[in-house]
Amino acid sequence: MKRVALASVAGILTIAPGLARAQSSVTLYGVVDAGIGYTNNQKGASNVQQTSGKLSGSRWGVRGTEDLGDGLKAVFTLEGGFRTNDGTLGQAGREFGRQAFVGVAKTGVGTVTLGRQYEPVTDLVSPYAGSGFWSPATHIGDNDNLNQTFRINNAVKFRSDAIAGFTVDALYAFSNQASGDSSQGFGNNRAWGVAANYVNGPLSLGGGYVVLNHPDSTSNTSGAVGGTSTSAGDDYSGAFFYGLNGGVARQQIAVAGGNYALGRATIGLAFSHTQLNYNDGSSRKFNNYDANLRYQFTPAVSLIGVYTFTDGRANGLSGTNGQTLKPRWHQFTLGVDYALSKRTDVYLSGVYQLASGDASTAVGSGYQKIAAIADIGTASSTNRQAALLSGLRVKF
Repeated sequence: MKRVALASVAGILTIAPGLARAQSSVTLYGVVDAGIGYTNNQKGASNVQQTSGKLSGSRWGVRGTEDLGDGLKAVFTLEGGFRTNDGTLGQAGREFGRQAFVGVAKTGVGTVTLGRQYEPVTDLVSPYAGSGFWSPATHIGDNDNLNQTFRINNAVKFRSDAIAGFTVDALYAFSNQASGDSSQGFGNNRAWGVAANYVNGPLSLGGGYVVLNHPDSTSNTSGAVGGTSTSAGDDYSGAFFYGLNGGVARQQIAVAGGNYALGRATIGLAFSHTQLNYNDGSSRKFNNYDANLRYQFTPAVSLIGVYTFTDGRANGLSGTNGQTLKPRWHQFTLGVDYALSKRTDVYLSGVYQLASGDASTAVGSGYQKIAAIADIGTASSTNRQAALLSGLRVKF
């Protein structure tokens, strides 16, 4: 009997290293976020409506890892978005529209992933802006994607491990189009970007740059960025109210920002510049200045304040006789989040937006009097709009 026991133990010890190398895990996770929103002016009338995902987009997903030994592991994530108010899929009906990628990670080096992913600025720089952590504070039309309106298809991305406080993120996304298929060739709906941040105690700094070539191309809808019309409901086209419809030749986004933790408070500053160059020669530029404050009033109560000033320029628009339009927006956001448990919280947020300059009048094509706040409805009939958003969020 002792011999049998000893043989069994010896056998287990012999195969144990192999078992350790083969360790793997798969995790099911998600967020369900729903609430009620009030807007004081949508085309001249107030509106109360049921909302979905106004603080965190509702989603479900699976992520997994497998230990390959020698510091290597395989990783994957499949994540789909949905709307709680009607149960439909988000991201133009994609099953895994938020993320779908697989890759390999090396401890001390970083991770290489392939598939549909977030771009580098979203990964490393968006948390410095109010729109990156509190959705009702979204910059006008989410023109800089800091609220993660669109993702990138056909992408290869490298994300480094933190080394001496520095993390680097770089991405290239293929158009998946042969060079002879159009006048743009390989550049017809491709993207690339790079970002980095530095964390040292209470201080965190970062910056990044993203370029999209023909992102809403009607001749290549399977490229790096989906979406060919403002009515398609796809991720890129849904970000703007500036008459996309296959007309963007190049979009550039540059972002820089930082956070500083001071006791219970975290102070954030961010600046982003977005430039849209159109096939017809017109252009639109947006400078977003973001100042934000998060305060942990109690372990369960967080207070949020965000101010954003957006300074715009528009050239070459029809009906303007060649003049440069100068739209401007001021947006003030206040919010409170109360944690009922580690996984469940309720939130309340008030938003006030004031359009000034050429944004306050219906001049030129592609400009409304004011954009709808936080994408909860239509434009105001005046140069100002206020909204109150509430919600219940459960994480699992």
